[in-house]
Amino acid sequence: MGIAFESMNLRAELVAACRKQGFREATPIQALVIPAVMRGKDVVVEAKTGSGKTLAYGLPLLHAIPSQTRFPETLVIVPTRELAHQIQTALTRSAGKLERRVVPLTGGGGMDRQQAWLQEGATIVVGTMGRIEELLARKLLRLDHVRTLVLDEVDELLKGGFSGNLAALVAQLRSERQTLLFSATVPNDVEQLARKFMRQPERLRLTTARELPAELSHYVLRTNVRSRVADLGKFLRAERPYQVLLFCGTRHESEEVQDALVELGLQAEFLHGELSATKRRQLIEHFRGGDLPILVASDLAARGLDLPGVDLVVNYSLPDGAAPYLHRAGRTGRAGKPGQVVTLLIEQQQKLFEKLRQTLTFQAVEVHDGRVVRHALKSREERDLEYRQLPRYSPESPQGQEEPQRASSFPGKGRSIGERRSAPSAGPQRHEPQKRRERQGRERSGGKGRRGGTGSGERGRGGRKPRR
Repeated sequence: MGIAFESMNLRAELVAACRKQGFREATPIQALVIPAVMRGKDVVVEAKTGSGKTLAYGLPLLHAIPSQTRFPETLVIVPTRELAHQIQTALTRSAGKLERRVVPLTGGGGMDRQQAWLQEGATIVVGTMGRIEELLARKLLRLDHVRTLVLDEVDELLKGGFSGNLAALVAQLRSERQTLLFSATVPNDVEQLARKFMRQPERLRLTTARELPAELSHYVLRTNVRSRVADLGKFLRAERPYQVLLFCGTRHESEEVQDALVELGLQAEFLHGELSATKRRQLIEHFRGGDLPILVASDLAARGLDLPGVDLVVNYSLPDGAAPYLHRAGRTGRAGKPGQVVTLLIEQQQKLFEKLRQTLTFQAVEVHDGRVVRHALKSREERDLEYRQLPRYSPESPQGQEEPQRASSFPGKGRSIGERRSAPSAGPQRHEPQKRRERQGRERSGGKGRRGGTGSGERGRGGRKPRR
């Protein structure tokens, strides 16, 4: 039995809001963090994605703020706009009947609209580094009332090169503040940041880079460079997972793999940084809802995504260390649910994978004939019910209003891998192979492609332009 929220001395409104969302007991990380934050301590929390860390700091902060304030009392900095909106939605829902205004400040949103939100009053600001700096430069955001600073996924923030930016921002905050730092791993640069910005922080650890959740099952699909996509397609058709998050090493590889899967008749899209905020959100929502069964992304493009329904993670390219493997694997098997991780392994990578396996101390089962032991997949009815209960967010409103529910009969709902849509979807459209060939032919006739194609009419990678 876990610890009930009722026994944690939280405001009754917060407990009621959690219960309305189906949360009655604290997760292990929440049970560790909430009491420390309520005592006013600085904390460094090492916890994987999907452990419930947002409410671990969100609930005690909502509890401590006495009433709605005009200027922000809490500043939450995150690496991506998606994570900012997800946190804003979670905190707004969890505030329940308390008047706590949570405002997202990210790129891709209108500056005038965000300025209006701040003028109306904001209790908690959740934002990305770039937009926060821009608002500060225009003197549209005040930080002199901030009592608590939260750095979420700080390891990813530092990978983005924001160490100097964070130092400049923290210098504008009051010295008597509470600082909360959350990270999937705590390498040296994170430790240095903690020593610089924090006062005798408590270190709370739920998992380390050498530990993986027991709910995960790990598999190896031995292949070679030439047949890797074909072997992957065979595996996906045999196993028929509901939602697949497929990791590649680079954006270019992600696009090539997505193209190849489409040629095999599988429905897949790839996530990349040049998508507009609206299209990126639509793509993610279609994947979350089951309308898109395969999402291909690089580690960079997948940062900050909240995808609670993923039952299979595929390492198309081998991650370059224990921490990236942990980040990828953490996208499935969340909140105690079972998950599967499959790594496509070529012979030249055998030693690297064995070193990775020994570091993380997991056992991997080999895939034979494209099939492993059948996943304990949920019925379509159970999946549909879970989707309807997922948190929704609307970046058009800082109040976290729900988007209209989709009709239960929208095309592609609950289908298995490889099944075609019976009617066009309003969501992101995939290119049919024939249309792709026609488009590439027109591009070749007009000049060189992405890699300097010759325009000879032969179909190849050299003649294709970057996707817009």
